Amino acid sequence: MNGAMAAAGNGNGRDDGRPVIALEDVSKTYGRVLAVERAQLDIGRAEFFSLLGPSGCGKTTMLRMIAGFEEVSSGCIRLDGVDVSRVPPYRRNVNTVFQQYALFPHLNVFDNVAFGPRIKGVADAEVKRRVDAMLEVVHLGGFAGRRPDQLSGGQRQRVALARALVNVPSALLL
Repeated sequence: MNGAMAAAGNGNGRDDGRPVIALEDVSKTYGRVLAVERAQLDIGRAEFFSLLGPSGCGKTTMLRMIAGFEEVSSGCIRLDGVDVSRVPPYRRNVNTVFQQYALFPHLNVFDNVAFGPRIKGVADAEVKRRVDAMLEVVHLGGFAGRRPDQLSGGQRQRVALARALVNVPSALLL
């Protein structure tokens, strides 16, 4: 699913007309190689957006810059109107579902999904409520005690999706 983004919003339930994700003249260079040149992009609240193009055209680089895993060489990335160009990934309200899912093999499904809220200091009762609700959304309510190696590929993908959505991100990058 390289290149898909869903913009959820700022969690206040209102559409103020401001894009959830905005790229303003964003460029990325690796030495002398220009990977992304002056990208302009606005993704509104509740939109689903796909980046399409041939290998090597910069799709993954753009996703990595939005997530904060790559720094922009020039330009500005805004999330909910705030410039996050120099903000580290863990301080951005964006979650990424990686192609290889990146599940923790030593944790069961519940603990994989609960990882983010726990790191953010969410109270145990709220973590349980959110995780249980999210596992129902992805139809894995009865799988909370299983480890990733006990799941099919599709089930692992749904665990990764639940783990990303449980944090109520402004945007989801796939």
